[in-house]
Amino acid sequence: MIDTSRSMLYHLDNLNTESKRVSYQMGSGKVIDKGSDDATLYAKLIDFEDSLRVTENLKLQVNQTQALNDVSDTNMASIKDALDGIKTDLLQSLNSGMDRSDKLAIAMNLRGVRDDLYDRVTTDVGGEYIFSGSNSTVPTLEKDNDFDLNGKIEYKGNGFLREVAVEPGSYRDRGVTGYDVIFYTASKGLAGDSFTFSENERIIDNEGYEWKLNADKTKLQKYDRDGNVFHPLDSNTEISIDSSTDAEEADTTKQSKQATFTIDALPSVPEGRVFEAKHNYFDDLNMIINALEGQSTKLDGTTGGEIDDELVRKTLSNGLEQTSNQFDAANIGHGKLGGRNKVFDTAYEALLAKETHYNILIQENGAADVAKLAMESQALDMTYQALYSTIAKMNEMSLMNYLK
Repeated sequence: MIDTSRSMLYHLDNLNTESKRVSYQMGSGKVIDKGSDDATLYAKLIDFEDSLRVTENLKLQVNQTQALNDVSDTNMASIKDALDGIKTDLLQSLNSGMDRSDKLAIAMNLRGVRDDLYDRVTTDVGGEYIFSGSNSTVPTLEKDNDFDLNGKIEYKGNGFLREVAVEPGSYRDRGVTGYDVIFYTASKGLAGDSFTFSENERIIDNEGYEWKLNADKTKLQKYDRDGNVFHPLDSNTEISIDSSTDAEEADTTKQSKQATFTIDALPSVPEGRVFEAKHNYFDDLNMIINALEGQSTKLDGTTGGEIDDELVRKTLSNGLEQTSNQFDAANIGHGKLGGRNKVFDTAYEALLAKETHYNILIQENGAADVAKLAMESQALDMTYQALYSTIAKMNEMSLMNYLK
């Protein structure tokens, strides 16, 4: 009797192992299942796949940034159009043929334009406010509780840009802040320059930090990103005010004037520091609307009494200049936005190319050879058939058959 069990089972086990390998590779499209199959190739594939996942995540983040950038670009264009429209209305209001009723109609229109500006600047996309600076969860603007009376609108963001990764460990600034959108620079000072600003203006340095008057209004103090005064207070974080003028309240013959403060010579340390007094255009727009309605404006933004045609004309003429300044500032901000948006468009194209590259590497190194597997599968089938045929013939040659 011929004992076929051990030999045949051994061959069957080898065939089954090969069959599983071929089936896995054909089903998954992968050349190896686990690291023990080929440690060197497995490590290489893991590295490619990790790089691919990082690239895909970066691409998704940059793509989301592009969506925010598109909204920012559209809103900046609309803001400039609105400012251009305000200039047109003011030019009409300065026409000698315009009477009080005509000016009231323009005032009503500008109230609507102001609401549209507010909405444009305070736009959010998926909970991210596009012009709030580094903390995009903070609403860009906030209306005063008595907004209907004083027209006060406060910028709640900061002067820092949000950074977005475009490569591992590499970040780029995104968008623009509210200071680039609805503020204009009233005064600017470099090291050694004299610098004068009004009490209602926001003082921002070239790094985005805000400087505020101390309690007794004798010094400017530097504030950090979280809105806290820097400590310790020294020559780099505190600057003395050299002179000031008092505020003037409005009446029926004049508009109010904010208190002003002067630093005779800005510190030379650190080198290259620049200060800008940022003026909130909404304050100007409130005074323009009040003047169109024949009213002066108090320091707190409320109306201060009826004024004559000459003061109305003077206020609207100043308002036209202020609106032109704001349009120029918004135009510059729009240009900055376009340049930063281009960076992300370029980064996205680079990430797309990298994604394709890593997919090709994974395919070339880790993909199974389908044609080869087809031949191996066919060879396995033939081997199975031959082995089972041999087993059958062996059984026919058993002792029972031999005795017959």
